[in-house]
Amino acid sequence: MLDEKLEEDFVLVDDSSCESDDELSKSWLSSISSIVSGPTVSPKDWVTQIALGIQTTARISASDTHPNLFHHTLHLFENNPKMIPNIKEFCAGAFRDLRENLYLVSTEDYIDEWNLTEDQLSATEGAGRSGSLFCFSRTKKFIFKTIFRSEVDSLISMIKKYHKYCHQQPDTLIMRMMGLYCFSRDSVAANFTYVLVFGNVMWSGIEKPLKIHQVFDLKGRRTKTLRFHQEEEEEPLMGVQKDKHLERLFYTENYRRQLVQQLAADVNLLKDHNLMDYSLLIGIHHCEEDEEIEPTPTHPSCMGSSQFRLYKGGFPANGEIYYIGIIDCLTYYGAMKKIAHSFKSLLWNKEQLSTVQAQFYATRFLKYVNAIFPAGEQPSVSPFTPCAATNEEENLTVLLQSIRGVLIKNTAASSSLSEEEFTAQPVHTIAMPSQNGDAISVSIKEYAPAIFAKLRQEWNRNPQEIGDDLLVPLLQLQANRVNIFAENGSITGTSIPSVSKKYTVETVPQRDAHTFFAFISTYTKYMLQNPDTYICKVVGVYRCSFGLLSRMYVIVMENPEYTSESLPMIATRVYSLQGVKFKQPVPALKDTGAKSRPAIFFDRNLDRTFCMGSQRDELLTIIRRDVEFLKANAMIGYSMVLVVGSLVIPEGEHVDTALVQKEKRGLVESAFGQWVLLAGIYDVWRRYGKREIVSSSISALRGSVQESTVTDPVFYAERFIDSLEARVTK
Repeated sequence: MLDEKLEEDFVLVDDSSCESDDELSKSWLSSISSIVSGPTVSPKDWVTQIALGIQTTARISASDTHPNLFHHTLHLFENNPKMIPNIKEFCAGAFRDLRENLYLVSTEDYIDEWNLTEDQLSATEGAGRSGSLFCFSRTKKFIFKTIFRSEVDSLISMIKKYHKYCHQQPDTLIMRMMGLYCFSRDSVAANFTYVLVFGNVMWSGIEKPLKIHQVFDLKGRRTKTLRFHQEEEEEPLMGVQKDKHLERLFYTENYRRQLVQQLAADVNLLKDHNLMDYSLLIGIHHCEEDEEIEPTPTHPSCMGSSQFRLYKGGFPANGEIYYIGIIDCLTYYGAMKKIAHSFKSLLWNKEQLSTVQAQFYATRFLKYVNAIFPAGEQPSVSPFTPCAATNEEENLTVLLQSIRGVLIKNTAASSSLSEEEFTAQPVHTIAMPSQNGDAISVSIKEYAPAIFAKLRQEWNRNPQEIGDDLLVPLLQLQANRVNIFAENGSITGTSIPSVSKKYTVETVPQRDAHTFFAFISTYTKYMLQNPDTYICKVVGVYRCSFGLLSRMYVIVMENPEYTSESLPMIATRVYSLQGVKFKQPVPALKDTGAKSRPAIFFDRNLDRTFCMGSQRDELLTIIRRDVEFLKANAMIGYSMVLVVGSLVIPEGEHVDTALVQKEKRGLVESAFGQWVLLAGIYDVWRRYGKREIVSSSISALRGSVQESTVTDPVFYAERFIDSLEARVTK
């Protein structure tokens, strides 16, 4: 028990004769009666005494000039009818040190915040399911909340490391805890009320406080129903939106890297203490056009020197001010939680649960953070709005998880490039959880696994890292998946970027997958002999089967839009060029199912040239060699992909051109300030076969060879190079 365990750390103080402050008044929900110990004490009087107890104990503890940071004080007020008889103040010295030296809150200010008048008081039950009761301080700068005994145990067990961590990490986003108390009228444990005081994440001061337009309480788990807020019973409770209500992503511009890093450090602290079920609280103030956004480092709402609280307690980005903190972070994954997890796992999969192991919760939480805080600025295209997941999206999620399961088996790389290794097609059966908790049997046929293992090894691509990168959260999948268009505008498949955007997973027609498999021997030898090639790097080919009727062919390759981790690029346009010539231009294609993705341009709506500067001749030499190789193998239908956009560069920093060229070949800044990336040759899995010979003959009879993508490989290659030489300039 806590009392027995910490008995030697308590300091007994008899405060029976202390004068009390003015009597405080408060109205609680009727549910407060369940924690009131005596029939003569009303809920209003009880909460009044809690506020008065916080004031009085703070004043008494302040008189100790040399406190032991981690000792606990037992205050006795047995002869004072206005006070609760027994008040235990946990680690009074440590919390006082945090308040005064880190959060810059004096004892006088802390006491004054709880000097409440009746019309200011309102106690409410939280938006969660714990039944905890909340009360704001006088200016809403602080909040006190009733918590469970298990949460007290969690905080006491980590208080020394938490205290040290807060001083070492002044930017921490873990809730700023100001005091921990136990109120009781007798020694019966059932009558103890534990109260935690902490800073209000969204407090912006007394004078001209900012209006918080949106509030999100996010855990990073998938909803159990996938029914979003359109239904009446799914409305956000008390205006607080949960994961299932999320309608947007958060573009934090130059703060993004530091924000994600700080959240990772904070989550690691919680994980090390086996804590889970915490939430990321995000409050957003939408700035008006004429609203001044200036740093206010001395403003009371900053409560310290955190870079994330220098603008009236928040930080500005993308025309908004963000208030962010990790809250409800004292739930320990102990025996009861393990039992609850075992039971809930029978009904739902781990991605849908909050009650999961601390390690798993932390990993999922941080992946979710990376997904909802994208790098760079918000795209100029229409913002992404989530919707209920379709069956196709659910299948794609299962597909990605299944491919990861195959990749992490880490097949041994080929050493001899034997014929048997090129023709190997092992089949893996993987059991995956479905949305309703049932197991789905997924059959994965892996084409030439040892050969692709050899290529991954040659390119320094770790299969474990690739597999983990394919665990794309459903939210990110919905936001970033894009249909693959043919030149004639027809949809031929789907492309899904990985979590880091370094890889992309494309579904392709069966014929294309089989063509590439037949081409794999020649492709592999060429890629190994020519490491500078511009032909796309494929790291795996698979056939995924769901039951008897659902089957998808998948190619995993490097993403043409990816530059590097240190030089992330936001694409505004993607050009996929084959050299075909159209007499009448048409508008760019826009995938209406992926509003956050850039427009796609083909030869028929090509509206510019691409300046590669001094790199131009060297790049074209390599591309001519690659095209000769494709022509020799009767390949057609391939495309040169160019990406136009902007680099994500920290404010105030300049780009070193030499460093850019060293980091990413074919990346050049244009005269208009845009960046152009000559990404590579993609779609190299269509061969000039019997069907294509017939189609090409028909085009010749019609006189439309120049407008056709299905032509003789020699003609296709010559036209491709001629067009590229005309469009890529110095």
